Amino acid sequence: MLNAFTALPYKKFVSGTTLRRPTLEQAINVTLNDPAPLVMTDFEHVIPITELPTLTLPEANDRMITYGVRLLFVTKNDDTILGIITANDILGERPIKHIQKYGGCFNEITVNDVMTKRSQINAIAYSDLLNASVGQLIKTMKMFDRQHALVVEGETHAVVRGLLSATRISQQLGIKLEPSNRARTFQELESALMSAA
Repeated sequence: MLNAFTALPYKKFVSGTTLRRPTLEQAINVTLNDPAPLVMTDFEHVIPITELPTLTLPEANDRMITYGVRLLFVTKNDDTILGIITANDILGERPIKHIQKYGGCFNEITVNDVMTKRSQINAIAYSDLLNASVGQLIKTMKMFDRQHALVVEGETHAVVRGLLSATRISQQLGIKLEPSNRARTFQELESALMSAA
């Protein structure tokens, strides 16, 4: 039965062989009137980075640097979301408060100790995002007062479809921000938009 097929040749691995990773979506320039989906990182095209809650903060920070992201999804082994952790959560005051309350040191703190729990995460429905403009999105995102927001689709079996980032949106809008005045939240993004106008 297999006589009609020829085998493929094997190749030896050369020194320095690496894994191919998906390329990041190319961010395109937008205006406030453009469709909101243009500023979403779409998980149909980009693989989200997930980690277990037992990961230590230094390990989580290293993973963010390695993958070039500022947010990790904290999940069970079956991809059920337990929470999210951002670079601001790791490098901000949450670890300090944890040490003040429970003792220990930074290297012992796990992602589970300082992440934003699933019950505290707000999201935007993908169906609403499809009919929104970038301006509407920024206005809506001020309510979350975080650097990132999630987009979900489905009701009974909700799935995170994408991610919105204040930093990415400011870049796509072409807003030049000083490093000390980097948009960390959508509130700050709106303020930067008003001062640029």
